[in-house]
Amino acid sequence: MNKLKRILGQIFLTIWFYIGFTGYVVIYGSLILLISKLIKFFSGPEKADSFLRKVVAKFGENSFKLMGCKVNIEKDFELSEIENEPYIIVANHQSLLDIPLILGYVHPVGFIAKKELEKAPIISTYIKALGSVFIDRRNPTKAAKALREIKRKLSEGRKLALFPEGTRTLDGKVKPFKKGSLMIPYRYKIKIVPITIDGTYQIIKKGDYHLTPHNVRVRIFNPINPEEFENEEALRNYIYNLISSEIK
Repeated sequence: MNKLKRILGQIFLTIWFYIGFTGYVVIYGSLILLISKLIKFFSGPEKADSFLRKVVAKFGENSFKLMGCKVNIEKDFELSEIENEPYIIVANHQSLLDIPLILGYVHPVGFIAKKELEKAPIISTYIKALGSVFIDRRNPTKAAKALREIKRKLSEGRKLALFPEGTRTLDGKVKPFKKGSLMIPYRYKIKIVPITIDGTYQIIKKGDYHLTPHNVRVRIFNPINPEEFENEEALRNYIYNLISSEIK
């Protein structure tokens, strides 16, 4: 009987979330994008960007509240301390929910993502609006263009985030970081804010769209200066070990 109740609860939660999520994103989100464009037209891009990021941050929070999932944040420092500097958030990747988690509970940043994410329904529209950059590693010309765009955004003081594993985990453990995945912050000497995400894979696992409520823990580490490392590999290994150490 308890097992049946649990299964029925999961089904109800899944239906509830997807109906609510779709309505919230498609209807409310479309309205927000329209308002953002109007603000940009009448008041300029900076005010439009500020408005959009505030709304997106609230969207990220509401996504987890809608699922009944508690998010616990542990901070070594406040991101406001480096608000006037460009930085890149580097996180492990457990679930599709990692993006709204970062947007709502860490900072409403753009993402450095693989080209495939640009084709993702609904979510791609909003992370594009936040200044995300999509890299097509199979096309050297387009990849080089994307890198120039990233450099430009960072020089403007933008904040970005990336998942160096390149894909989601199946069991919650941190997968090896892709070779060269931290070359951008290393080459351009951009501060890295490492974070550990623990628990989102238990809410929705890769290849499965059933939802199971689970608490989520986020650890935000002190920023790291890439120039303190001999090469990208040393930087990559250090951050991998740091992030992995917080997976319970």
